Amino acid sequence: MTARRRQDLGIFGFALLIAAAVLFFATRSSPAYPINDWCDANIYLSIGKGMSQGQVVYRDLYDHKGPLLYFMHMLCAFIRFEDFFGVYVMETLLCASFLFLSHKVICLYGARKAAWAALPVLALMVYTSVSFAEGDSAEEMCMPLMMGMIYLTLRFLRSGDASMKTGTLMMHGVLAGCIFWIKFTIMGVPAGLLLALFIRHAVRREWKECGRMVLWVAAGFALSTVPWILYFGFAHGIGEWLGVYLYDNLFLYGGTGLGLMARAKTMIKLVLDWLLSNWRYTVVMALGLVWFIRRGWEGAALWLGAGFGALVVYVGCVEFPYYGQALTPFAIAGVIPLCMLAEKHLHGKRTAAVPALLTAACVALCPLVCFNMNADYGVKFGQPREETMHYQFAAYINQTEDPVLINYGFMDAGFFTAAGIAPKNLYFHCNNVSNPEMHYEQRRYIRDGIADYVVTAVVGLPEMDDHYELIATAKTPDFWYDEVYLYRRKGLRNS
Repeated sequence: MTARRRQDLGIFGFALLIAAAVLFFATRSSPAYPINDWCDANIYLSIGKGMSQGQVVYRDLYDHKGPLLYFMHMLCAFIRFEDFFGVYVMETLLCASFLFLSHKVICLYGARKAAWAALPVLALMVYTSVSFAEGDSAEEMCMPLMMGMIYLTLRFLRSGDASMKTGTLMMHGVLAGCIFWIKFTIMGVPAGLLLALFIRHAVRREWKECGRMVLWVAAGFALSTVPWILYFGFAHGIGEWLGVYLYDNLFLYGGTGLGLMARAKTMIKLVLDWLLSNWRYTVVMALGLVWFIRRGWEGAALWLGAGFGALVVYVGCVEFPYYGQALTPFAIAGVIPLCMLAEKHLHGKRTAAVPALLTAACVALCPLVCFNMNADYGVKFGQPREETMHYQFAAYINQTEDPVLINYGFMDAGFFTAAGIAPKNLYFHCNNVSNPEMHYEQRRYIRDGIADYVVTAVVGLPEMDDHYELIATAKTPDFWYDEVYLYRRKGLRNS
């Protein structure tokens, strides 16, 4: 093993230690929480579990994120089917990869000693923020992919090479493709970075390089798409894949009738809200982007990446706290000059103790500053499982062998997860896509008595009368609905 490889392994090992420690507090996928009660995280895991049992996303289980996201959660289900432990493992690996690549970016600017010390601070800033939400967002999954593209871009711009290597261009395409097949509304970031490289060649009238760049990036993107063509082709689900992921997202999800000026004002307000609510990393990011203005094409690449990223994320004038997490890789813009400054003062044998001390300090700060540790809603750190609505209902559901559950009228709230089961119906929950068929089919499931158990947030629904009886009620942890209700099919015998 070469010295370079040993050093990389050491850096990744250090990043892995930081990731596991910080995420133990920061994500509700951690074993320290009874369950990750965020609906999106539960949808991903429910579909991942279904895929692990042979079901095909979009064809057999309906939701509207990208296939790579669900595939990653299928792998998590293989690690642990019954809860979020596999997701915690995945988040830890992704976080470690993000930190490892951040270290590489910082080293491009000569701050090799300070780069080690920066990793725990960067993890604390980014992963305890409001935009991190409950953990396990699509944006979080894309962070190491985007940091990889930032690294490849800055490495090339600093190298002085006239053209980027073919393999690097293809890697750009593969990374951009992976982001696209997770959540395409995050594509502004890779688009901005690649646009900077294209403009650089165009300004120099290097038209051959412009064409070469487009060709090989497109080839890399196609390479990232081939697995999905094969997967959905063999499953006879290409129509459902493209119909749901592209058509439903573009025409049935969100949308607003705002005019141009009103849209612009709303977008500015949303960006300002994100900047203010996530000041822990946005202040550093903003100062760093200002510092990069004088660094030529390197600064242009970061500005275009962050600018296009924000534009695409907020152009729909719809905002959720986790949307801004897609822009967190640009915090590296502020970390770089700070590390360059710190590098001048890191000398002598005691330097090696600085990363360890900062890691201990940042981990100790996590319980105090972590959003999820101090959230005014949801499950609590260290809370026993039996106190949650999810496991209270699971105790009833698990009395039936291989039960069929429907999350009726609202998004997957975690009852599939708590019961340790996978959904068996296409519209196993009701998401926020304006799909009339979804609502019709959910009502049909109830009318025909297809489900053994039904969880709903509304009591006294007349459609329940023919086939179901109310058997349990539970309080929610300060959600937008106050209580949840568990119905069981009449005459169902417990196993």
